[in-house]
Amino acid sequence: MTSGRFKGTAWHYARYRSPYPDELLNAVVEKFGLDGTGRLLDLGCGTGHLAIPLSRHFQEVIGMDPEPEMLAEATRQSDEMGIDNIRWLTGGSLDLAILKDELGTFRLVSVGSAFHWMDRDATLETLADMVEPSGGIAVIGTSSVATIWNGQERWQKLVKAIIQKWLGTERRAGTDATYSHPSERHEAVIARSAFGNAYRVEVKKERLMTVDDILGGLYSTSFASKAVLGDNQPAFEEELRTALLTVTPSGRFLIE
Repeated sequence: MTSGRFKGTAWHYARYRSPYPDELLNAVVEKFGLDGTGRLLDLGCGTGHLAIPLSRHFQEVIGMDPEPEMLAEATRQSDEMGIDNIRWLTGGSLDLAILKDELGTFRLVSVGSAFHWMDRDATLETLADMVEPSGGIAVIGTSSVATIWNGQERWQKLVKAIIQKWLGTERRAGTDATYSHPSERHEAVIARSAFGNAYRVEVKKERLMTVDDILGGLYSTSFASKAVLGDNQPAFEEELRTALLTVTPSGRFLIE
């Protein structure tokens, strides 16, 4: 099932989304005792930000995403790296119930910056039958894109104001929908599932961004992609570039 929220974003997603910190990935390896055996399901895998670095800790990896363009980028990257134990599969959380017998069981299921798009309770219920008794689920997210929308620095507020000028005050979710962030934290949803209490690890990393990094990050999102901006994209980009460099002439922007 394809959602269309991220149509046209894959090129920017692969190049401008921050990689997951090594410290965070190492914590996953240690927590679940990963040793190069077993299978991983990376649900909502995008362009492979989790599946690719975690692949060396498993015998087999399934990267699953509803957007074929994302999987094409993921395939390109894994092929360039010579990784041969990942299979990329088109599908989303709503397809799990249909595909679970075909997919089989896994030592670990990872979900990157995608869990908020899913029916979390239903997804966890289905996954509970797909994870080995000694396995688990790792929900891993980054905050850089969300920080651009919600941040309190002057330049972040400026970016949001320009997005809202061109696209409206509500945060978009693709070309024909809007987004409301879940009111309940992921940990609470996981705690009432068959997986039980969640173990939380937080890694803080500063990132110094250029104007191109900010624009590339925005074009990787569901709320300010080139597809969402449409014919207004060139004018939007020109206004944003000018405004950012007026506020910060150095062209360097820190995200904490």
